[in-house]
Amino acid sequence: MKMPAFLLVFFGATLFFAKAPLYAKTGWPACPEDGRSVDIYVEQSMGQLRYHSAFNSAQLSNLRGNVGRRLGPMWVPTGLTIADENYRLSVSTKTYPLGQNRYCSILTGAKLFIGYQNIDVYVSNKYQPGSCEHESILNHENIHVRIFRETLYDHANGIETALRRKAPGVGPVYMRSPNGAASKVQRLLDAQIRPLFKRMSQEISRKNARIDTKSNYRREQALCSNW
Repeated sequence: MKMPAFLLVFFGATLFFAKAPLYAKTGWPACPEDGRSVDIYVEQSMGQLRYHSAFNSAQLSNLRGNVGRRLGPMWVPTGLTIADENYRLSVSTKTYPLGQNRYCSILTGAKLFIGYQNIDVYVSNKYQPGSCEHESILNHENIHVRIFRETLYDHANGIETALRRKAPGVGPVYMRSPNGAASKVQRLLDAQIRPLFKRMSQEISRKNARIDTKSNYRREQALCSNW
């Protein structure tokens, strides 16, 4: 189970006054800077792994929500893994007035966080640690942990590479509003990076679904006798 979070933050917009702007073919003055120099910082987090064994199956059902209900109303969860997938993109921009209510903005900085703050693993308190059943559940949930972390690892460098490649080509952006120009820079970068994170998230969901099936649960339960 996962809880994706998407956040786009606009952390800096500065208005500058150019001394001698060049003029573009469109009739608008050209932006004094081309926006090719962008400071980029990327943070990847595999998440803090936390184990919980004080919850009963009813409480796990509440934590699970709608995830897993496709297995049927009689299927009671004995374990659960929740990872708070996070995508946070913050940007800073520089905006120049071009005269006659015209402005241009360039991207000067981008900060991206991708990954997890926490990964929480729950095993029903019905089963004592060290028992066959407890270990079977724990092994299953640890596969989910591995899926979350390995898939992030597989995608993170590609996402960072894409950000570093695409960010210098975002601007300049020309608009009639200084805030509008800065906001458009932000949206243009986000539109190119967010789909890569969503692609990773979708892959995580597919991999998790492959092991959360009735047939797989039955195979795992067949290993122990005191369910």
